[in-house]
Amino acid sequence: MPKLLVVDDDTLILDCFRYAFPPELLSLETATTAAEALSLFRQQSFDAVITDVRLPDSSGLQLLQDLQTLDGKVPVILMTGHGTANTAIEAMRRGAFEYLLKPLDLDALQSVVDRALETSRMTRTLVKIARDTEPDQGVDDLLVGQCPAMQEVYRQIGRVAGQDVTVLILGESGTGKEVVARAIYQYSKRADKTFLAINCAAIPENLLESELFGHEKGSFTGAERKRIGKFEQCDGGTLFLDEIGDMTPLTQTKVLRVLQDQQFERVGGQEMVRTNVRLIAATNRHLTEMMEHGTFRSDLYYRLNVYTIHLPPLREREGDLPLLVNHFLKRFSRELGKDVRSLSPEAMDLLTDYPWPGNLRELQSVLKHAVVEATGPVILSEFLPGVVRFSTPSAANAPELPPGASPRTTSDLGTNDGLIDFIHQRIRAGTETLYDDVIHRVERVMLTELLQQVEGNISRAAAILGISRSTLRAKLTTVGINLERLVRMTE
Repeated sequence: MPKLLVVDDDTLILDCFRYAFPPELLSLETATTAAEALSLFRQQSFDAVITDVRLPDSSGLQLLQDLQTLDGKVPVILMTGHGTANTAIEAMRRGAFEYLLKPLDLDALQSVVDRALETSRMTRTLVKIARDTEPDQGVDDLLVGQCPAMQEVYRQIGRVAGQDVTVLILGESGTGKEVVARAIYQYSKRADKTFLAINCAAIPENLLESELFGHEKGSFTGAERKRIGKFEQCDGGTLFLDEIGDMTPLTQTKVLRVLQDQQFERVGGQEMVRTNVRLIAATNRHLTEMMEHGTFRSDLYYRLNVYTIHLPPLREREGDLPLLVNHFLKRFSRELGKDVRSLSPEAMDLLTDYPWPGNLRELQSVLKHAVVEATGPVILSEFLPGVVRFSTPSAANAPELPPGASPRTTSDLGTNDGLIDFIHQRIRAGTETLYDDVIHRVERVMLTELLQQVEGNISRAAAILGISRSTLRAKLTTVGINLERLVRMTE
C-alpha cells in the first residue's frame, strides 16, 4: 500500500487529508513540524511527501532540500497560499514535484497525489531480468522472457543504459515499453536523479505543450499562475515521453529544439530556459509511415532515433508464454490472496492458440480474471474469459483449409454483429486497449480478404490500399499474417 507523509501545522489541513485518503486507499502519516517530518522520514519509507511552505521551525524549501539529501527519489509536493506562489515555483526549480494552492481543491489534490505515487512507483520499483531458474521473489516489474528477440532487448538495454543518448522504444501497445524505459533509467548515470513520464496521448493537445514546457501567467485562457514544465522540472534527470507519435507538429518542433539546443521558452514567455534532460521516447505508431504522410517531423525522428529498441509482440516470442504465465500467476495469487499454482493443459493450449492483440497487458488482464474465477490451485479452461475460449485462430496460425473449403477468412468480423460481439468480449475481458484491439482485428480481416482477392500480389494490394509495399509488409507483420501460407490457402 502506498505511504504518504503530510507536513502542516494546521490541524484542519491534516483532517482534510485524512478525509481525502482513507486507510483503505493509502497509509497516511502526519507531522506538524519539519523536525518531526525528518524524524519520520528517517525511520520509515514513504512514496511521497506533501509539505506546507511555512512551518513553525523551518521552511518548506529547507525541508525539501533536507528530504532530497536523505532520498532524492521521493516526490515532494509543496502547499502554499496565494501570496507565496513564487516560493513554490522556486521549489519546483529545485526539484519539487508540484505545488498546490490553498484552499485545497479535493479533485486537484487527489490527481496530484496519484501522479506523485505513480512517479514514485516508476522511479523506485526496480526492473529486473528474470531467469527461468530463479524463484519469484515478489518483484512485480520483471523483464521476463528467454526468446532470442528478448535476449537482444536485454543486450540493447545494457549497451545504451550507461550512454547519455536519446533512446527510441518501438513496439505494439502493451509490449512493456515503460518497463524498458525504467530499466534504462535505473542502469544509467542519472539513476540518482528524477525520472518523470508523460503519456502524450493521454493529455489534450492544447495542454501537452504547457505540461512539457510550462507557461507564464496569463499566456492563455485559464493560465492563472505560472507553471514549471516537465523539461525544466526534470533538469539533470530522465524524461520518458510515451506515445510520442501522438504529439502535434507544434509540440514536435519545440521538442526538437530542446534536443538540439537543450533550451526552450515557456508558453507565453520570452525567457530562454536551459535544461539538461535525457530523453527516452516510445510509440506504437509507424513513425516512418507518418513521415511519409507529413504528420511526424523527419528531423525530430532522426534526433530521437539515435538508438532504437524494438520490442517484439507476444505472438512472436516463441517459448516465452509459459514463463510469463508462471510469473503473472505468482504475482496475482499473491496480490489477490489466493493459492493458484498452475494451468490445466487445456487452458494452456487456449492461451497458446490465442493471438494476443493486446500483448502483455492483455495477458495480465486475462490471468488476473482467471485467478479471480479460480476455485482451486489449478486454472481450468472455463476460468478463462470468453474472448480467449471462443477466439478464432489468427491468420498466422490458422490451419490449412481442406479441399473444397472457401478460402475466405474464418473470422466473423466482416459483419456488424461479429464486430459488436468482439467489442463486447473485449470489454468483458477488462481490456484497456479496445481501440488497438478493434483496429488490429479489422485490419487483419481487411488485409486477408484483399490479399486473397489479388492472389497474394503485394504490388496490387499496396496500390489498392494507397500505401507503399514496405508499409504493407510492415502491417502484415504487425497483424500476424503469413503471406506465404495465405497464398497456399488460395491456390
